[in-house]
Amino acid sequence: MWAMLVGLFPSTVWAAPQGIAQAVGLGSPGHAFQLVPFLVGLIAHMMNSVGFGIIFIATARATHLRGAGLIIAGMLWGLIVYAAMYWVLLRGLLASTATSFLSANPERSWILGHLMFGLILGTLVGYGRFRQPKPARRGGRPLPN
Repeated sequence: MWAMLVGLFPSTVWAAPQGIAQAVGLGSPGHAFQLVPFLVGLIAHMMNSVGFGIIFIATARATHLRGAGLIIAGMLWGLIVYAAMYWVLLRGLLASTATSFLSANPERSWILGHLMFGLILGTLVGYGRFRQPKPARRGGRPLPN
């Protein structure tokens, strides 16, 4: 959502999600609105986010992270995802087809957006809906944190 809001100012709201599909060869380059690349880009981005979120949750639970450590780990995870997607995938493997996506928003917005993704992810895992239940001990009482 952050990237789409930022897109209102330097380009257009549809440029970033549409650029995702254009990077893999769907649609023509540029920021002129194209319905199919826009929808495919939205879906692909959301599915990537879900997948990266699941990986983070599994890792956080396996390492028994709790509290503020989860939030910090989430933000670091956001930066790792950014580095992998931006530098390895878009600037590396898809460099010849990712021009529309890379020009959709300023790079600092991608960094901030991924930090926000990690912050929210870490907070949800540590304190919200995806919080790991406390392990029970004998008598069914939960163990203190």
